[in-house]
Amino acid sequence: MQRRHGIQGLTLTLMCLCVFHFAAAQSGAVSPEAQEALNLLESEDIYKRQVAFLKLESLREKSVLPVLRKYLNSDDEVMRSYSLRAVAAIDGASSIDLLKETLKNDKHPDVRRAALLGLEPLFAVDKTVLDDAIAALTDRDTSVRMSAVDVVSRMEDPAARAALQDRYAKESRRDVVRVLDMAKDRLGGFE
Repeated sequence: MQRRHGIQGLTLTLMCLCVFHFAAAQSGAVSPEAQEALNLLESEDIYKRQVAFLKLESLREKSVLPVLRKYLNSDDEVMRSYSLRAVAAIDGASSIDLLKETLKNDKHPDVRRAALLGLEPLFAVDKTVLDDAIAALTDRDTSVRMSAVDVVSRMEDPAARAALQDRYAKESRRDVVRVLDMAKDRLGGFE
């Protein structure tokens, strides 16, 4: 009899904890882990800031979005890149327009690559993401084109294969051609 009361008490305690965590998440409260990461964003050490962004990205707490959005306009392209990836991971489909705009307009290739990589998982909810990824195949920067090849090759769509085949025929940079070759091998051809 005592054992049953112990299990009921444990069950009740766990239910209360779940309700508390759900209520905290709904109220916009920041968890201690997220607060610790937010504090690291102000560090002078770039490695600590990188770890902070990655931690916030993995926690996926919507309550940190206002802070992360401040860094989207940073003069530091590294901060813009990391904040963009974190916002995309946390905000999901709501960040598609921001990612598309950044991919088209940001001057720094690392930020454009971050936008492209942020868009990739959103292809499942918005097929128009493919058009932007295909457009990135012609980006002026080689590293963005190489990332675009990887992203487009993972999007299962006939238009993706056709775009890769077209890029393969037109690409002159050997490093991009190597990535195209790897994508072609992985896909068993572009046709």
